[in-house]
Amino acid sequence: MNKEALRWLTQASDDLGTAQILFDSQRYGPCAFFCEQAAEKGLKAVLYLAGERPWGHSVSSLLEQVCVVLKIDPAGAPLAEAEALDEHYIRPRYPDARTDVEAGYDQETAHDALGDAQSVLAFVRKGVA
Repeated sequence: MNKEALRWLTQASDDLGTAQILFDSQRYGPCAFFCEQAAEKGLKAVLYLAGERPWGHSVSSLLEQVCVVLKIDPAGAPLAEAEALDEHYIRPRYPDARTDVEAGYDQETAHDALGDAQSVLAFVRKGVA
């Protein structure tokens, strides 16, 4: 594995660990954000490994790029999970990015984000194997 891909993969793993700590501390909004970050960085690691220069923050777009570059059938990719994680890039960090109805993050939302991030990172591990 090249140095840049390893750096991104290591950070993805660290971010997932941080997300778990935040979940255990009942900090559900930041947990969801770190889940998004873990998936984003994991997918960027795959792209760096393939010699690409990834750009952007959308987990679903990065996943689509990985599928194209590695010639993977997108039907087998965790696209629904990636799309769900995209929702956690801005909303948990900025109060004005949420409506009154969705004012806070709860345990269920954070738990789902952890599962989504784990699914994307499992896919990533297959791509770097």
